[in-house]
Amino acid sequence: MHSIMNNYKIKLLAGVLVLGLTGCEKLIDIPAPVTEVSSSLVYATEKTAIAAGSGAASSTFNSLAFAINLSAIGAMAADELDFLANVNYQEIMDNTYMPLSSTSAVSNINSLWSDIYAGIYRFNSVIEGVTASPALSDSLKTQLNANARFMRALCYYYLVNLFGEVPLVLETDVTKTALLPKSSVSSVNTQIVADLVAARDVLPATYAAQPTLRTVVTKWAASALLARVYLGSQQWDLAEREASKVIDESGSLYVLTPTTSIRDVFISGGKEAILQFGPYLSATSGYTYMGMTFGAGTTQYSLRETFLATFEGNDLRRSQWIRDTVYNAVTNHQPFKYRAGNATTATSRPEAPTVLRLAEQYLIRAEARLNLSRADEALDDMNAVRTRAGLDASTEADPAQLALAIEAENSHEFFSEYAMRFFNLRRTNRSDAVLGALKSTWTPKAKYFPLPQVAINANPNLLQNPDYE
Repeated sequence: MHSIMNNYKIKLLAGVLVLGLTGCEKLIDIPAPVTEVSSSLVYATEKTAIAAGSGAASSTFNSLAFAINLSAIGAMAADELDFLANVNYQEIMDNTYMPLSSTSAVSNINSLWSDIYAGIYRFNSVIEGVTASPALSDSLKTQLNANARFMRALCYYYLVNLFGEVPLVLETDVTKTALLPKSSVSSVNTQIVADLVAARDVLPATYAAQPTLRTVVTKWAASALLARVYLGSQQWDLAEREASKVIDESGSLYVLTPTTSIRDVFISGGKEAILQFGPYLSATSGYTYMGMTFGAGTTQYSLRETFLATFEGNDLRRSQWIRDTVYNAVTNHQPFKYRAGNATTATSRPEAPTVLRLAEQYLIRAEARLNLSRADEALDDMNAVRTRAGLDASTEADPAQLALAIEAENSHEFFSEYAMRFFNLRRTNRSDAVLGALKSTWTPKAKYFPLPQVAINANPNLLQNPDYE
């Protein structure tokens, strides 16, 4: 991780993340990496401080972890996706990954660790630099700190859900952090909640800084991520409360994309989006979704037939978000939520990677309300997502069956998005039942990935995850 820290450079891509402040929409040129410029200089002016915050976000969003690996590896490790071209990722599809393996599969798992910790380092650096700066106004410090704390929380959410117990690094001094032991999952979640609550209370309530985009981190993004974290810790009342805050903005800020336009859920600036990464994608942007180029017959990924069989026949998510094509003379099924990488379907179609969206908040609230013994309200929330997909409203009355129905809606709504299916199966204690039935190679230890061996070799206080020793 130390070498990654030394390689960190400030860079800002126009439109990648708007900090809810004026003056941060345009490209800002920084003459040298943060390791070559005194922190006091970086945070000596409003322009360079804003650039540091946006650059930290840009570098993190554009890492392999966020651009490809979270979605691709998470989908293969769950029950969604196969890799067709060769056996490079067989260990991920079979959940047989081991820390000493030298395959590209384990290398990409390891990159999740390094990329996300590199992001955490960047946001710790922003927090420290902003806090220590005598040159910045209190209001600017508040906003930059809130953005950095939100992003640090987002990074730790993915890290703890991928690896379980991890070191909780909250400063940049490697003499203090290099030998940290793992912290418990509950301790990491406590820090995530603390960061999100602090951010939520000061982040902007609108997208006014960039009104045509959804790249501003708002208080609603903090509430949306809080709802997800509270659901994971079974704090049902708090999950319902935070999800309701976002849903209650429906009609003003947020609206579920209509059934007739379901293919437009991922359009840049769409009203279903709570937070999107940028810049927007286009046919000429060179964008690939999970490494796929989208040309007919060129994809190396295909959704599993067993996964496809779980869709009802008239589910628009099957017909609009999946494309059947041919690879090596075999029919396969591409995740096709994003079409901007395909010049034949992307004309005048700006899209943006969507990190948080309204549909999830309905399903979070449905699950929370079901566990609060309010099944009728849970059913209503689930049906908001279900009917948007062109399906008839469910009338399921049995709580156990309704829980499975909510699980199915999550699966069909969020397939191949940021490992959500892999996380949800473990969160609901369904990994063994679902993945064990599908894969003869499944073992319970595979619910979390092994820690990179190089990290363990460098830190004698860092213990490998159970059963991977």
